Amino acid sequence: MSYLTYKILHLVAIFFLLTSLGSMAVLGRNGDARWKKLAGIVHGVTIVAILVAGFGLLARLGHLGSIPTWAYLKIGLWVLLAVAVVPLRRRPEWGAALWLMLPALGGVAAWLAIVKPF
Repeated sequence: MSYLTYKILHLVAIFFLLTSLGSMAVLGRNGDARWKKLAGIVHGVTIVAILVAGFGLLARLGHLGSIPTWAYLKIGLWVLLAVAVVPLRRRPEWGAALWLMLPALGGVAAWLAIVKPF
């Protein structure tokens, strides 16, 4: 696949990931079980798509042999966003705080990808 295809897939998956996390945060304890299940499924599928497209982008940039520090940091942020479902499910009262914090982590990941400071 081309660089542009990987980038579009990566970005669309990120949008869906943040949407699913926001949905989980808002649904909390009182949400409809069907919507919670859909948000969980979308979350899992998009995490995989983000990682596949991200490594595809790294390969297209020629970084697969030696992954740069900014990419490792980005992977760490995506791992945090992947496990964010745990507090959203176990501590629904944290939903409002996580609803604000999780997109900020996505913003840091975007900054790392654009600026590539390390």
